[in-house]
Amino acid sequence: MDAAACAVVAGVLSAGAAAARQVPRRARVSTRRTRPSSGWKLLKKLPLLQLPQPVLPTVLVQPDEPVTLVDCGSGSTRALFYRDDGMSHVSWEKSTWRGDPLAVALGDDLKLESLLSLLKRELPSSGRVLLGATAGVRQAMQDGALPHERLELFRDRLNVVFGNRARFMVLSGQEEARAEWEALQHALDFAPDLQQDLFHGMLSGGGMSCQLARRGSGHGPSSPELFSFRNGVLQPGGLPDKASRSEIFGETLQEELDSIQSMTETLITDLPRAMDGNFALVEWLGLYVAGESTERDLVMGLGYNRWLTHQEVSMAVSGHLAQLHQEHFGAQAVAISRRTAISWVYGIILQKILKVCFEPTAQFYCLKNINWSTGHYLMHKEIVEEKEMKELLLQPS
Repeated sequence: MDAAACAVVAGVLSAGAAAARQVPRRARVSTRRTRPSSGWKLLKKLPLLQLPQPVLPTVLVQPDEPVTLVDCGSGSTRALFYRDDGMSHVSWEKSTWRGDPLAVALGDDLKLESLLSLLKRELPSSGRVLLGATAGVRQAMQDGALPHERLELFRDRLNVVFGNRARFMVLSGQEEARAEWEALQHALDFAPDLQQDLFHGMLSGGGMSCQLARRGSGHGPSSPELFSFRNGVLQPGGLPDKASRSEIFGETLQEELDSIQSMTETLITDLPRAMDGNFALVEWLGLYVAGESTERDLVMGLGYNRWLTHQEVSMAVSGHLAQLHQEHFGAQAVAISRRTAISWVYGIILQKILKVCFEPTAQFYCLKNINWSTGHYLMHKEIVEEKEMKELLLQPS
């Protein structure tokens, strides 16, 4: 491509980028997500020339085909359906169905075939399918409970069902943290009252692991330090698992709680200490702090979309744990439920992290609809766009 043609392409697509940046911000509660397409970053580096009324193709970048991301999580397998217009608009809708956790399905041929049948029946018949497994699968692999051969079997069966339009990967803890961080930046790009530079980091939590991202001094949001550690919330043989099978009685509960305290001290050994600044709380950890108690989740109800001081969160966690202790060790003690056990484990973990990892002057902000799936989709989209852009610029004139 000659210099004049390069300039034409750069000029038109940069104009598209400018238009994308003018897209109105949208409310956080909507499932509609908007962000200028990251592929435009490459175009900003090209020289821009003002040419008189060039004749250009009608559409230079076609709208993306639909993309489905399957979240093979610790508690279940479910899908998020993504679509964007090729410019900046990204929308997603979560499936109403749930399948067995992949780590469970991989241990049983019948459950695996049932999960594959569910995916074949419920996922679109066209478009890309990105499947990602997180802590449930990676920890089963690390513990030796899940042989690598079972993952290869799953990949082979996916290829039979979906052909080459499906792509499966097991995310490392750092990759999961990066994806959650990208999802957070995506949301902040269009939050009406929040700016990226307000946040010095992010803390998230799921069924089997927690992630921490910390923006280093002098570094932008694209270069955080990333950490991940087990939390044992849905760990087979853990307190919630035993509670669901009614295996916790009397003094057994205190032994379990002491074990969780000791385990947490070990698990957070490699996390940063005495961090200060503003941090986003997302995923289940954000729900635990901000959400209202439901039949499914026992949480503290401090509220979303508001700044919380270190003291407010610490006092709420301490009060919540004290209430649980009173209910289950008091004169009229009741049997511990799985719901209560999950809440207790998360409370112990969060209490320890607040004490060890954060300064008393740190502040926290809970956000909804932040998930690793969206970040994973956005990063995949960046790779595809940059590849397509390079191929466009390398085409002969």
